[in-house]
Formats: sequence, structure tokens, C-alpha cells
Amino acid sequence: MLKKILKKDDKKMADLNRQLRSLIAQIEALRVEISNIDILISEYRSTITTLKNLKDLGAGKEVLLPVGRIAQVAAKLEEVEKIVISIGSGISVELPFDEAVEQIEKEIVALVALREALEKAMAELYGRVEELSQKIREHGQSEASKGEEESGEEGKEEQK
Repeated sequence: MLKKILKKDDKKMADLNRQLRSLIAQIEALRVEISNIDILISEYRSTITTLKNLKDLGAGKEVLLPVGRIAQVAAKLEEVEKIVISIGSGISVELPFDEAVEQIEKEIVALVALREALEKAMAELYGRVEELSQKIREHGQSEASKGEEESGEEGKEEQK
């Protein structure tokens, strides 16, 4: 009977540990997603800054356009009145400068909202990890108490 109880306790502990690992994996996935969102937000903000700087330079200015990682070519800047932006699924649209910047800013707002939602979900997962960790500690303490009681009973039987 004692072995049956121990097996049940071992199974419960293994199940709790499995749940804990699953929660930790979910937290890590959320961290990666938040990091990717941060990169996108940074890129979008950089895009807006670059567009505004190009518009401020005005037509006829010479700029260097990156061609890959190691090369740049000289180009003369035209008026920056129309911007072609991606609207998803490989589709791009030409918009007036102000509308294009506005569209990118809307994307940033949406990404910030998504980031906040993911952070909230991650905080909830951390709460669940803490609860589960507490259960694991309590279960371990319970098993230790049972082990002490059982070894005490065995000692009494040996004395008889």
C-alpha cells in the first residue's frame, strides 16, 4: 500500500513539474514575441524619422542609398510627396506623405497595444508559475513528512 501511495505522489509531482515547464515555455515564447514587436516598433519609428528627414532635405539633394549590407549608390532625391508602403500580404499602396506617416503611426499604436496585451498575459503566467511552485513546495514538504513518519513507524516495528 505504501508503494501505491508513493507512486501516486511521484505521478502528481511529475505532473506539477510538467505543468511548470509548460508555463515557463509559454513565458519564453511571449518574451520572444515581445522582442520581435519591439524590433518592429523601432523599425517603424526609424522609417518615419527617415521619411521626414528626406522630405526636409528637399528635391535635388544627393543621397546615398544602401544596396545590400556593404554598398551604397548615389542618387538624387525627388520630391517626397508620395510614399509606397506595405499594407500586408505582399500588397503595397502609394499614399501621400502625410497619410503614409499616419498609417505607419497607426501600425505602431497597434503594435504597442499588442505588446501590452502580451505583457499582461506574461504577468498572468508568472502568477500561475508562482502558484504552481507553491504547490510543488507544499507537495514536497508533504512527501518529506510522510517519509519521516514512515521511517519512524519502521523503526518502531524493528524494535518489537
